[in-house]
Amino acid sequence: MGRDDGRAGYRRRAKATLEKGAWLSIALSELACGPAPSPAPSPAPPRPASSAPAHAAAPTPSTSVSAWTGPNQGEEEIVQKFVPYAVTDGSLARRVLYTWTTREQIAELEKNLVLLTRTESPEHGASYFDQMLHARALAKEPLAQMLRTTPFARARYAWTAPWATAYGLGSESYGDRLLRVTLKPEAWIAVLMTSKKDLEVRDLAGKPVPIGDALAHPERIAAVYFVHDTPVTGYAASMAGPEQRIGYREYVLCNESMIESWSIRTPEIRKELLDNAAALRALARFLFLHPLKPSSTIASWNVQVVKETFPLAEPVPTLLGMYEASLAFPSGIYQPDSTRLNIAATRVEEYEEQQKGPPLTHTPTAKFPPPSERKPSPPPRIVPWHERH
Repeated sequence: MGRDDGRAGYRRRAKATLEKGAWLSIALSELACGPAPSPAPSPAPPRPASSAPAHAAAPTPSTSVSAWTGPNQGEEEIVQKFVPYAVTDGSLARRVLYTWTTREQIAELEKNLVLLTRTESPEHGASYFDQMLHARALAKEPLAQMLRTTPFARARYAWTAPWATAYGLGSESYGDRLLRVTLKPEAWIAVLMTSKKDLEVRDLAGKPVPIGDALAHPERIAAVYFVHDTPVTGYAASMAGPEQRIGYREYVLCNESMIESWSIRTPEIRKELLDNAAALRALARFLFLHPLKPSSTIASWNVQVVKETFPLAEPVPTLLGMYEASLAFPSGIYQPDSTRLNIAATRVEEYEEQQKGPPLTHTPTAKFPPPSERKPSPPPRIVPWHERH
């Protein structure tokens, strides 16, 4: 998902189990801001308890991880479909990530074979990540100061699951072409959370890297795991400004020299998208047959996921625990409801059809610049919301 980025055909949609034929009739605009359809609850037997790993933080009870209104048949099989995507603060290390882009940027990529080319969006200006990193650098946080230098200025946004970012964030669409990115085994991932003053660094085994080592070897930092975990609810949750954003997270790829390879239009990518859609449809079928009790608003659900699921040591091994741990943007289209999930699956299937063409896998040859070529990045350019196109 570049800084300016904003079918499965009839045969697959015909195969999908769209119970009672009503799921695709809801407009996306209503899904983005309205409450989830609420099936009438019925008495249910107590839900069998699922135990998290001994080292995982215990989740706070929530309306999202609640009792089903039906039996739990088939839940474990669906849980396993989401395991590859689930991320929490204690399990964030990832070597393979996916990033959406546009057809135009794919053409540029094929021509120049350079993955990271943009420092900011011409339309939207600097990202919120850039703004927060800049603020930390101004506060003299050493790692933030290092990451606000020219070797890390060009970036691209990514996540573990293509389905979780297929709609973009807010009004920004990333595009419908997918890239698979593999980091080098020795790569490190920095961690920036808006709720914390200082940054951290992890290796790909998930172990902490001493800040001194990270500062001495900046060339090993491949990406930043950015989490906006101080969301604002109500009218202020409009995405309009630095203090008016729902909670979300992303990986920011920022060092091409630590990328082992990237690929487009490969059979592996198309299979990944079909697997994504299958997981969403399986969960949608389960929720249709065993609907949740009416839950909270989208805004409060966002806060719940950000505050209760994101910070865990490990994902809770339940159906909704694993699903919510897979989310990058806990927004309306992704609220756990059968209609929403089937619409999201259809989007992924349609995007799978866009990945046709000759496959390409490339190994970058970029070199990390020496100290003499590392300069502070200019201040982020802030574009007011009302001026964006």
